[in-house]
Amino acid sequence: MKKLLIVVLPLGLAILGGASVLSGQRTAQATAESRLERARLKREFAERAALARALPPERAAQWSDEATSLLGWYSEGLKEIRARFPGVEAAPTALAAAEAERKGKLADKDRAAIEDFQKYADGRAALLKARWAPVQSVQANGLRLDLVAIEPGASPGGGPGLRIDFALWGAPRLVDREKTGDRTVTRVISPVSFDKIGFRFLDAAGKPYGEMSGPGEPYQKLVDAERFVEDFPPGVMFGTWWVELLPREAATVELDLGVNVRGAGGSSVPAAFHVSMPVAEPWKIPPGAVYQAEVREAAQ
Repeated sequence: MKKLLIVVLPLGLAILGGASVLSGQRTAQATAESRLERARLKREFAERAALARALPPERAAQWSDEATSLLGWYSEGLKEIRARFPGVEAAPTALAAAEAERKGKLADKDRAAIEDFQKYADGRAALLKARWAPVQSVQANGLRLDLVAIEPGASPGGGPGLRIDFALWGAPRLVDREKTGDRTVTRVISPVSFDKIGFRFLDAAGKPYGEMSGPGEPYQKLVDAERFVEDFPPGVMFGTWWVELLPREAATVELDLGVNVRGAGGSSVPAAFHVSMPVAEPWKIPPGAVYQAEVREAAQ
C-alpha cells in the first residue's frame, strides 16, 4: 500500500503541474491574440478616421455623423474582442502601475497628479461614448480641431474663467525610451506643439472691438490616454484651455490657433486653425463687472 501511495502521489503532482503549465500557455496565447486583434482594430480606426477628418468645416453635420459612427464601431469591436478572450486580464490602472514601478513609494503629489489625470481621462472617454457633437470643428494640414465644450467655471488660478475643451484628431505620438543605468524609462510623447492662441472680438455691428493673444499650450492635455483608459481611441488628443471671461461688448469671437508638428526628419509642419462663432451670454463677464484681461484695441 505504501509503495502504491508513493507512486500515485508523484504521478498526481505531475498531472497537476502539467495542467498548470498548459493553462498558462493557453492564457499567454489568448493574451497575445487579443493584443493582435486590438492592434488591428486600432489601425483600422486610425485609417478610417484619417478619411473622415478631411471633411471640410462646412460639412460639420456629416463629420458629426461620421465620428459618431466610427466611435460606435470601435466600441463594438472592442466588446467583440473581449467576449472572444474573456480570460485576458485588463491592464493595471495608471495608479497601480506607478505604485508597482516605485515599489509602493509613490509621493503624495505624484499620486494626486495621476488621480487628476485619471479623472480627466475618464471624462474624455465618456464623451466618446455619446454622440459626437462639437461646438465648432475646423481642419488644417491633416489635423482636425474640435471645440468640444465652452463653459464658464472656477479657473485653476482662482476666480471665474472660461473653460475651452478641445479634441485634436490626427495628433501623432511617439514612444520614447531612455536608459538610465540598468533601468529603462518608457514614456509617450507627442511631436505637436501649441505655439500661439489668439482671440479677436467683434461687436454687435461687426466692428473690431479688441483682441488678446498668448501661448497656445493648454492648461491640461491628454497625450498618453491609454495609460489611463485601456484601448482609448488612437490619434485623438484631448486638452483644455482656461481663459478670462469675455468682454460684454463682444458679439462674435474669432479664435486663431497655431500648432506645429515635428516630422520624422526634424522638419516642422505648421497648421493654422481659425474659428469664428457668436459669443454666448454665459461666456461673458457679468453685467457691471470690469474686464480684467489685457485687451489690445483692434485695427479698424
